[in-house]
Amino acid sequence: MLPVTRWFIKAGMIYLTSGMLLLFIDSMPFIGLEIQLLPVYWHMIVIGWITQIIMGVSIWMFPRKRRDRQKRESFLTWSVFGLLNTGLILRFISEPFSGNETGFSAAQWIILLSIFLQLAAAVLYVAEIWPRVQPKRKRKSKT
Repeated sequence: MLPVTRWFIKAGMIYLTSGMLLLFIDSMPFIGLEIQLLPVYWHMIVIGWITQIIMGVSIWMFPRKRRDRQKRESFLTWSVFGLLNTGLILRFISEPFSGNETGFSAAQWIILLSIFLQLAAAVLYVAEIWPRVQPKRKRKSKT
């Protein structure tokens, strides 16, 4: 298993644990938090856990073509990991403070940046995984 795959899976497990912990904290009535955590733990579980596990396992399960295996891991794969996690962390920091203010606050601009980073990660992921997903006959003829 490639190190980048392990990083995706471990990060996903951290997000699952953190999301469930936030869900537990947010559901306690006696804490009385003033900030809204619902979007934060949904992003932690859906993007942080599920998406990262899918990305990590698919990178592992769909290997590169034989002639490209010397590279083992690409800069593109690590970029996906970095962009996705940077976007998620920015989202977690800014989401509770975005509120319903008129105009764009600093938190809303950070959310916009986080969305762009996560979208860039998705596009790069598709660019990385697309050549790996081929029919078996076609894959054998190119090796």
